[in-house]
Amino acid sequence: MTIERLSDSTVRFSSVSFDARLVLMDSAQVFHWQETDGGFAGVAGGHAARLIPGENGFLLEGCEPGDEAFWTRYFDLERDYAALRTAAAGCPVALEALDRLPGLRVLRQPPWEALVAFIISANNNVGRIRRIVRGLIDRLGENGAFPAPVALAGAGEEELRALGCGYRAPFLIKSARMVADGFDLDAIAALGYDEAHARLLTLPGVGDKVADCVQLFGMGQGEAFPVDVWIERAMRRWVSPEAKDKAAIRRAARDLFGEDAGLIQQSLFHCVRMGLIGLDRPD
Repeated sequence: MTIERLSDSTVRFSSVSFDARLVLMDSAQVFHWQETDGGFAGVAGGHAARLIPGENGFLLEGCEPGDEAFWTRYFDLERDYAALRTAAAGCPVALEALDRLPGLRVLRQPPWEALVAFIISANNNVGRIRRIVRGLIDRLGENGAFPAPVALAGAGEEELRALGCGYRAPFLIKSARMVADGFDLDAIAALGYDEAHARLLTLPGVGDKVADCVQLFGMGQGEAFPVDVWIERAMRRWVSPEAKDKAAIRRAARDLFGEDAGLIQQSLFHCVRMGLIGLDRPD
């Protein structure tokens, strides 16, 4: 990857594989980016930018001097995704998924933003998650950013229900209060997987899947392996048919794929969910 500053607010990231539509709109790992004319606009961690895809990378408008490191980390641009094939070598279908999606990357979102989005994601669909997240940003955020913990903690339950949060409204408020009162998500991100997972489970509205999503997409813990209905079907079909529950599936995935389990999961998840790899496909 190379980084070239073209102006005070525009940077070119080149020599990098990055499918912007897949990563920002279609892969169900982030829900607040918006498509604009020829590009995608969003605010992450208080940094606003507009991404314009190119043949060998992309332009990033709004990238102020000194912000290059933030966006490099956010888009996970320094990782060699081709190297994931080594970790997936024991699973032919995982190798196929990686090969089908060479431009997919797993974002490193701010933990707070991932927490809010994935509490909302529980028992929900992507279109509705996007609408709810956008409503929260427009109603409680500032300058297009996610609402701060204190802002969300101070929201009324009826206000959040009116935005579509439904039964998740009290979970969002209570979790926001805990974060505003000192529940340190950044400190948890520095812990090992098991301890971080246990800490996240103490937050209202956070079960195993949501915790794994926060760890993978918001804390950079690559061994986190979210198990939704698609991944459960895929793993039972090709990896661990004997698994008694989702916890056993997560363990089997970590044993097979190691510290990159979650990164491989994202490719497998998208391929199975979108029908790029059918569950009736032979081993």
